[in-house]
Amino acid sequence: MQRLFASLLFCAATAMASAQQPDIQVTDNDAMRASASKHTALVDKTVTLNAEQRPQVNEAYMELERKLDGMNQRFDRAKMTKEEREAEMRPQWVTLDQMVDHRLSQILTPEQHAKWAEANK
Repeated sequence: MQRLFASLLFCAATAMASAQQPDIQVTDNDAMRASASKHTALVDKTVTLNAEQRPQVNEAYMELERKLDGMNQRFDRAKMTKEEREAEMRPQWVTLDQMVDHRLSQILTPEQHAKWAEANK
């Protein structure tokens, strides 16, 4: 329940931040697709996804890539240093990991999700 709440809170905060900066536009690109594909392949290798699950997992990782791109655009706009970005991202990574884990828990079978969680300790 806490994961769900944290994910929803993060999504709401991201939406609010995006609404305040309408000139931030996230467009899917090859690097994002390659990263999502790489993550999907890792999940597939670990738990053996079926044909229905593969595009859903890929979309979960594309959502992550879109959120990261939006954050990076905001960081660029704020002219944040590398150190400032790292400090800002530390708590964000926890939330992003929880968001992806929650999404995967909806896509994978309980057995697959347990196997994935064990492999990612």
